Amino acid sequence: MKDILSQLIQTPLAELQSEAVRIRKKYFGDELTFSIPGTVAYHDSTLPIQKDRFAAISVTGGHCDLRCVHCKGKLLESMIPVEDPEAFLRIADRLRLNGAHGILVSGGADRNGEVPLEKFIPSIKTLKENSPQFKVIVHSGLIRREIAIVLKEAEVDQILIDVIGDDNTILEVYHLNKKVKDYEEALWMLKEMGHHLAPHIIIGHHFGEIRGEWKALELVTRVGVETIVLVVFKTLNTSQKDHFEVPNPEEISKIFAVARILNPSIPIRMGCIRPAHPWKAAMERSAIDSGINTIAYPLQGTIHYAREIGLETKFSDMCCSLV
Repeated sequence: MKDILSQLIQTPLAELQSEAVRIRKKYFGDELTFSIPGTVAYHDSTLPIQKDRFAAISVTGGHCDLRCVHCKGKLLESMIPVEDPEAFLRIADRLRLNGAHGILVSGGADRNGEVPLEKFIPSIKTLKENSPQFKVIVHSGLIRREIAIVLKEAEVDQILIDVIGDDNTILEVYHLNKKVKDYEEALWMLKEMGHHLAPHIIIGHHFGEIRGEWKALELVTRVGVETIVLVVFKTLNTSQKDHFEVPNPEEISKIFAVARILNPSIPIRMGCIRPAHPWKAAMERSAIDSGINTIAYPLQGTIHYAREIGLETKFSDMCCSLV
């Protein structure tokens, strides 16, 4: 795997993209999906968007022990705060009755990098027993075995986990005393239990620098997962904005294209996080040119571009990891 990955990294982008598009067409035809689940604000007059078709819930409210350099807990502000199991069930049922397809259960991480889900799992199990078709996906962090077991028993539909491929990034960005091997062990453990996995790789995670992404991609490819979600580093910590860079579209494109080539039959998604930067349009177009299957919250110009190059576009109000 390492030798193949090394060869691909050295290959010119145009060659990688040509092969990536060929692979996408072979395994998925000409279809490209745009995911617009209504978990964040999105404005496009041409699309009928209903808020909270797939809602994000934070089981820690606005609290996070880690206070990562680029976020400082700001991402939690866009989620519905829930801090006790009874309120969780009430809110989930209200969302379901109002037409939601499912929920993302997330929250701030503790000092071990784990989202404290334990007390909410009985409520998740009740929700799934009462409404089996209602999707429940869980952003777990570095999950313990005993929690993974009961989540499996609760029949959650998918586990989302950020995979970090550089020890220094784990320490300097996440403030965690963990190593890359801890993420690898978590992936294997979840895989062996039969969980459906949607690992997330953050491009430019180390203050905008490409550092551990290739290792993270190698890990998820070796483990074998149901889908891979790639997002682009975005700082929410405006006080430190000048300390972060934005990865350029060519770097992003190469990671997308290599992910496609290494995982020919696995859907590759461009997740909802990426910076509002002058390069944003180029990022989205180049991701399409690199053989991806899904883009969450696209620019209107990206939709036009996909159609102009002959792709069959469709829209989904599910979380991008599920479409």
